[in-house]
Amino acid sequence: MAGLLLGQTLARLLIASAVFAGGLNLAHAIPAVTPQTSLSETSVAKTVTAAKRKPVKKAAKKTAKRKTQSLVIVSKPPNDAPDFDFHARIEEAQALAEKQPTLPGDMTFDARGNLTRFVWTLVVGQKTGPLTVLRMDEKGFNDAGFNITWAVDNFINTRFTITRPEGYIVFAQRRPVRSASKPGTYEMGLYTAYAPEMDTKTMRTAGMDYLKQLQRLAYNRIKDHDVRSRVSPNATVADQIPTSMVLRLMIAEHIDPLRMRYVGIEQCIHEVLITIAANRGRAYAYAKSSAGARGISQFIEDSYHMVRDNYPGARLEPNFERGMLDLRNAVLASVLHLDLELTHLPQKTLKTISSSDEHLFDFLAAGYNRNPAKVAKTFHRTKSMTGGNSPAETKIYVRIQGFVGKFLKKEFDIT
Repeated sequence: MAGLLLGQTLARLLIASAVFAGGLNLAHAIPAVTPQTSLSETSVAKTVTAAKRKPVKKAAKKTAKRKTQSLVIVSKPPNDAPDFDFHARIEEAQALAEKQPTLPGDMTFDARGNLTRFVWTLVVGQKTGPLTVLRMDEKGFNDAGFNITWAVDNFINTRFTITRPEGYIVFAQRRPVRSASKPGTYEMGLYTAYAPEMDTKTMRTAGMDYLKQLQRLAYNRIKDHDVRSRVSPNATVADQIPTSMVLRLMIAEHIDPLRMRYVGIEQCIHEVLITIAANRGRAYAYAKSSAGARGISQFIEDSYHMVRDNYPGARLEPNFERGMLDLRNAVLASVLHLDLELTHLPQKTLKTISSSDEHLFDFLAAGYNRNPAKVAKTFHRTKSMTGGNSPAETKIYVRIQGFVGKFLKKEFDIT
């Protein structure tokens, strides 16, 4: 299969880190890649191209300044709620939401089968005590008379605030989602969105532990099935790709640069970890960008099948949508994709980059966000993974993963 290039996509995620004050989430759709042995052999089939930006004649200086500012990593003190383990509370709320009956009128469709109206089921409560099940329409009217607001409808990851009565948290929500097993139909999805009250040290650690568990399962699968590296056939993919790189990217994929400018990157990392801790096997399972990138690893379908074809011994799930719903499978695909990226480097360049953790991590991050063949060319010309005319999205993405790496070392001693 010819390599596919997905141009820069500043796509709104239907679910990921919540949108801030009407901003957009950015999806990093992973480009499919074909293994290559040298830069001269690069062949990219441009089936999806970046939207051309119209030249701006006026206020050029102002535009350039704004572009520079957008590449800055913003650091601010993150939220840190009093320590508490909310797992039992969340599990109870999710179980309660899941067993609620779907009533006539909970989902209304037009003649084309598009969802036109639905009822949210929310399970709310205080830190301890009884839980309350609410049925609420899209305007916030609910059968318990609670005052519930939200800044933006972010699909099943919408963050609600209960202003009356005070002290209540939304521990689980249920609403219609498109069915992966029955295309063209809907089913009820279940999720727990980030809430500042749940942003505790215990919960963040739990999110990190679960992410490390997914990473370990992926590496064990690779070792058990002896999945060989495409750039170093004498070693497995697990020997070739640093484990911390996988952890970095699974977090970086869900950090919205626009939101980071308002709340700071530390807060964005907190939100990803809390989302993973609260939802575990469901975390980001419903995530889908307008470009079709899905799941915790934000793969597009062509990329997924490219990886599956190149690593048959890994036994990835044949169906793309089911594969992205299974977090273990999705993370495994990401590890394999990182190895496949390295095939775009000539052996001499590969040796140079591999001798420096910083260069290796930057190349893998840039290749994950952009076509790795282009990243290899950029490095060949500029000795930088994001030099020259590299897209701004890739530049900020590489910087974000670098900061995530520093955060993981400081907070969890992950190198």
